[in-house]
Amino acid sequence: MRRFLASAILACSLVAMQGCSGSSLSIPNPFEPDPPSNVNEVYYGEFPSVPIPKDMTEVAKYTAVMQSPDGSKTGLQVFEGRLDRQSLVTAMVHNMNRQGWQLRSIFRAQRSILLFEKGDRNCVVAVTDSSNLATMEIWVATRLPDGAVGSESMYSTGSADGSTQPTFSVAPGASSGGGSGVQEQGLSQ
Repeated sequence: MRRFLASAILACSLVAMQGCSGSSLSIPNPFEPDPPSNVNEVYYGEFPSVPIPKDMTEVAKYTAVMQSPDGSKTGLQVFEGRLDRQSLVTAMVHNMNRQGWQLRSIFRAQRSILLFEKGDRNCVVAVTDSSNLATMEIWVATRLPDGAVGSESMYSTGSADGSTQPTFSVAPGASSGGGSGVQEQGLSQ
């Protein structure tokens, strides 16, 4: 009889605990990132065919974009947001595919790197996370033709005195003075 009574009490307490586990009395963890919004909720930054999850905001001081005469843009755009790395990687793969980008390579570690291809363009998405923010770098460039051999003339432009200096443009809205933002500099050799 004692054994039956002990079993009945144990069963009742387990049922009671199970009922409490589904209640809304739990306290949310303030250190967990907010759940990601719908992955289809995106906006477009400097690159019109690269969707950015709405939970990410641009860090303009790290953005450097160049626009060619035909209107295409190449460069770097940086974003931050309160998402975990895996959710952000999953959202980018999903949304880039919807825009016609083909995933060509993926590396997952402390920093996830995604390589996409669309027509004659490549896009590299690098995602890192810290304790409270995820950082996403979007690199877009025109692919070099097959058989292209790198040379100094591909990476710099000549000046009147015959020296070469790399050139690039700062994205609109990025600060270029006072020590913040991207600034053009020549390299001494």
